[in-house]
Amino acid sequence: MKVYLIYSDSYKRINDKVNEIVNNSLNVIKYNLNNSSLKDVIEEANYFSLTGEEKYIIVKSNDYFSSKKSSEEKNDDILLKYIDNPNEHTTIIFTSNTVFDKRKKIYKKINSFNNVIELLPYNKKELVYKCMELLKNNDYIINYETGNYIVENSYVNYDIMLSEIDKINLYFKKGKLSLNEIKKVVSEAISGTAYKYAKAIINKDLSLAFKMQKELEIFKIDPSLCIITLYKEMQIMLFIKQTNDIKNIQYLFGKENWQMDEYKINAKKFTINEIKKIIIKLSDYDYKYKSGLIDKSVILDLISLDLC
Repeated sequence: MKVYLIYSDSYKRINDKVNEIVNNSLNVIKYNLNNSSLKDVIEEANYFSLTGEEKYIIVKSNDYFSSKKSSEEKNDDILLKYIDNPNEHTTIIFTSNTVFDKRKKIYKKINSFNNVIELLPYNKKELVYKCMELLKNNDYIINYETGNYIVENSYVNYDIMLSEIDKINLYFKKGKLSLNEIKKVVSEAISGTAYKYAKAIINKDLSLAFKMQKELEIFKIDPSLCIITLYKEMQIMLFIKQTNDIKNIQYLFGKENWQMDEYKINAKKFTINEIKKIIIKLSDYDYKYKSGLIDKSVILDLISLDLC
C-alpha cells in the first residue's frame, strides 16, 4: 500500500523526505487540500496511465489529519476505500505541518502499514549539533558556542538555520570559523526584527507590523523568515492550549521560563480554532510565495492586513 503520511514543522525536512520517496521521478502531481478536494486526489490516483508509469501525488493536507470534524467522515471513507484497493502504479504522499490526531481511523489505517513518518522538531541542543554537523559536511569547523549563536539567531528553527548556513557557505572559505566571523553574516538584528514583526501580528498591531516591514526591507530580509517565525510562534501557542505538559514544550523548543510565561499570556488571546486557522493561512501564504503566485513586494502587506 503506497499511501504515506509525513509530519514535520519544517518545510525543508518534509521536502527532503518527499524527494527521498519520489526518487527523481518526473511524474509528480501536487495538490493542496485548502483549494482541492480529497475526491479530486483519489480520482487522479485511480487514473491508470497507458504506459504503466509510476505516478506520485503530493498532497499538502495541513489540518485534515488533525481535525475531528464529523463532516470529514465521508472524506475518510473515500480514502479508506482507496487504501483497500489502491492503484499499484500510484504513490500518494500526504504532508502536514500540523500534528496528527492519532485517534482517527484513517491515521491508524495508514500507520498499520508503517507508512506514517513523524519528523519531530529538534530541541535546541539537537539543533546546535545538527548545525555543526551540516557545516562540517561542507568543510567548515565551528565550536558549540558558535553553533548555539547561529541557532539562537535562527529562532531555534531548522528552516531559518539552513538559510543562515547558506549565507555562511557563500561568504566564507572552507576551514575553522570563529564566533566573531559568524557574527558578520548572522545578524541578531535580522532575527530580532522578524520576531518583533511576529509579535505585532499576534497583538494585532497593524502600525507596528508595517514599521517592522520597513526595517526588514532595509535589511533585505526574505519574507519567508517572517512567515516561519510567526508560524513557529503560533505553533507553540497551539501546543500550550492543547496540553498541560508545559515543561516538555519548553524543552522541545529550547525556551526560557520568561518566554513560556509570555507564550501563555499570548495564547489566551486566541481560541484553538483561531490559531489553527492562522497556521493554515500562513502555510498557504508560504506556498503561494514560494510558488511565485504572490510577489515578494506585497506578501507581508497581505499577511499584515489579513491577520491584524
